[in-house]
Amino acid sequence: MTAYIELINRDVVLLPYTLGNGSRLNKEVYFQLPWVRMIQDHTVSILGWIQFEKVKWLQNNNPEVPGLVYKLAPMDEKMRKLNHVRKLWEGILELQEVRDVFTGDPVEPKQYDVDHFIPWSFVMNDELWNLMPMDSSLNSSKNNRLPYWSPYFGRFAGNQYILYELIHEKEGIRKLYERCYKDNLHSLWAGQELYRKGNTREEFCDILQKNMQPVYDSARRQGYEIWNWQGSRR
Repeated sequence: MTAYIELINRDVVLLPYTLGNGSRLNKEVYFQLPWVRMIQDHTVSILGWIQFEKVKWLQNNNPEVPGLVYKLAPMDEKMRKLNHVRKLWEGILELQEVRDVFTGDPVEPKQYDVDHFIPWSFVMNDELWNLMPMDSSLNSSKNNRLPYWSPYFGRFAGNQYILYELIHEKEGIRKLYERCYKDNLHSLWAGQELYRKGNTREEFCDILQKNMQPVYDSARRQGYEIWNWQGSRR
């Protein structure tokens, strides 16, 4: 692109286009040929910059809508990527019992779904800190609704802490966790605070709550329904 600009400046063509003498809808626009070539050769970069600026503007004007960049992506880029997370939970279940956040029953290996505590349709990502193993029969019932924050967040955080302990204690679990980097570990706060070594259970749960509750509350304000599971033991 620098070469194009140098060429344009050398030929003293300072404007990318000039306007003709027509008026209103008949006004002509004449593009300089070097600028046309530059735009054609850098179309992908220019469109990417336009998209980036559009996302920034939308996010700044819609601060309570997370993941706008994901919501604007083509549908084929929105596919859920849970394979590595499922393998991670499979490894954990082989070592330690994990209880379903909602039923309180032990999660049976290979008989569960990996689901989002805060609905995917709101966050539009598959971050590890928002994912949990849960009874397959309940997943479709929960759908795009929010669970009650209390008592379910406490149980959810407890399961996340089991995961946290094992990734720092078991080399095999650590390797499964590292395979989640590409698709499920993008949040800076998760890598720098939540999953860093040395957190106590209380510290871990506080970090998780500090970052998840504002997102949860935002979803509530935007009209996401509460999932009133009839088997709830609230």
